[in-house]
Amino acid sequence: MSASPDTSTPSSSSQARPRRRWPRRLLWMGLGLAVLLVVGSVYQAVSAAADAHDFPPPGRMVDVGGYRLHLNCTGEGSPTVVLETGANAMSSGWAWVQPEVAKSTRVCSYDRAGTAWSELAPGPRDAAHVAEQLHTLLANAGERGPFVLVGHSLGGLFVRLYADRHPGEVAGMVLLDASHPDQMQRLPESARKQFELGMKVMDLAPALIHVGLVRATGLFAAIGRGLPERAFAEVEAFSATTRNLEAASAEMRAWDDSAAQVRATRGLGERPLLVVSAGSAAGAEELVPAFQALHRELVSLSSRGEYRLIPEANHLSLLTDEAHARQTSAAILEVVGKVRAPPVAGAASP
Repeated sequence: MSASPDTSTPSSSSQARPRRRWPRRLLWMGLGLAVLLVVGSVYQAVSAAADAHDFPPPGRMVDVGGYRLHLNCTGEGSPTVVLETGANAMSSGWAWVQPEVAKSTRVCSYDRAGTAWSELAPGPRDAAHVAEQLHTLLANAGERGPFVLVGHSLGGLFVRLYADRHPGEVAGMVLLDASHPDQMQRLPESARKQFELGMKVMDLAPALIHVGLVRATGLFAAIGRGLPERAFAEVEAFSATTRNLEAASAEMRAWDDSAAQVRATRGLGERPLLVVSAGSAAGAEELVPAFQALHRELVSLSSRGEYRLIPEANHLSLLTDEAHARQTSAAILEVVGKVRAPPVAGAASP
């Protein structure tokens, strides 16, 4: 009698083994991820400590009432130009502009609270608080007006608030591709979506910073690409810190309050104003005409307001591209010249 065929199913046990392997694989994957997170955290901490050593503040740390802000002033002469950065930016972003302006007059850049070398400050991060902190900083540092205020991007709102609160100190203004308080309501829907996406990235980024991914990928360092080597290294270092990003996020979350505060401000009267627009916007060219229209409206803030377009520049390259920054510097010095030589009494305003 022939042996009956083996009907056992060894495959059933072999099929069971992979199912038993999965918990083990998940365990190893979890351990591997944990190791990567620990290594990333150590990398971030060590690198941040090295940056603090390698990049000391180029200017002064000035006490403004329980915390210190970083102020970097160069050059001599009057009026003093005060440079106000945009969102998620720092004083190093003026590395092309400040030396050019300093050849003709005194010029000061600074870092807002929580940004770069400046310490954290209590309270909200709306335009009113930023303007008052700047006012205290300049006073405590012994910097006296008259000032020509220069505001890039979000900084445009801050300098307008400063001029409204302290009109006797402000002799002129330059708005560089500046934010308009009504832009969220009046720009195309795509602009609002970009803003919302940016806020989501800012919400996620602190976790990525803690484990070194932002530093390793240079996620935010692009805002400084094109600057002189030292300045770019500073931007690259500080853009990979949680404190820097959280300060920028707080300023953007205060947008509605800042916009409302600026809408309530007065104009500049006869003080010279130059509104500068970038002529391009990488990846968002459809927004350029709308932004330029808003910028042209800002000219009416002063009876001596003028508009200037730098066609080949984009929002960032106004500061980061050497050739474009040279045009930005010339625009600033143009207003400085008008402050030094005010119009003859009785002359018709342009």
